[in-house]
Amino acid sequence: LQIQRVLRGRIESGEWEGGRPIPTEMELLAEFGVSRTTIREALGVISRDGLIARHRGRGSFVQPRPQAERPQAVTNLIFGYQAQVKVITSETVPAPAHIVTPLGVERGTPVTRLVRLEIVDGAPLAVVVNYMGTSLGQRIRARYLTQISLLEFLRDRLGMRLGAIHQSIEARLPDVETAGLLGTDLTQPVLAIRLVVTDVAARPVEVSDAFYRADRYRYEVETRLPPARRRPNARNARPRRGARTVLQP
Repeated sequence: LQIQRVLRGRIESGEWEGGRPIPTEMELLAEFGVSRTTIREALGVISRDGLIARHRGRGSFVQPRPQAERPQAVTNLIFGYQAQVKVITSETVPAPAHIVTPLGVERGTPVTRLVRLEIVDGAPLAVVVNYMGTSLGQRIRARYLTQISLLEFLRDRLGMRLGAIHQSIEARLPDVETAGLLGTDLTQPVLAIRLVVTDVAARPVEVSDAFYRADRYRYEVETRLPPARRRPNARNARPRRGARTVLQP
């Protein structure tokens, strides 16, 4: 399933253009380190989905995609930039360990997993992976997310009363799926930004993990300091607004 997602992502993102040959089975074996049976199963799935054409003796080729209207730019409601958005997959999966606590579910509980690719100036900028309860996930219309942000969809289309967003940022190495969609390799760190969205009653709504290409994105914070005092004390000397730095052990 993981290899299928990676291959599908390379086609959906435009990294593998229509008409071009994809790597041979032997090349894919060397890249992923799995059995030939696993590679053939993944190729079979994306072939049945019409993404590639397989020709005996010639190899497999990406199917040309029909010309579509240029997708409109979607404004990121948190960070303000505009991007074209491709919905890569929307599926139900067992809740992985890393979203159990922020989403408030037990490990293995069915949740909706939504993967999108944000494209700026014709090149991948970020992979955004959202997790939410299936009752909410069933109400999400993936096609609308190429027109408006997920937060706008929840707030304006579903009428949800969103309360707060907790944000954390760290650098990490991408997994195979993320690297494939971003067009990077597994040794290039990405900027990982997690958003935990809650409603006005402080109940978790969704967890978003966004992975940005570090060579295309920089996050800046400006902190305003209070004026100098003759007798400053610890309480009054704090910045009025700013970012909290957490040192990892």
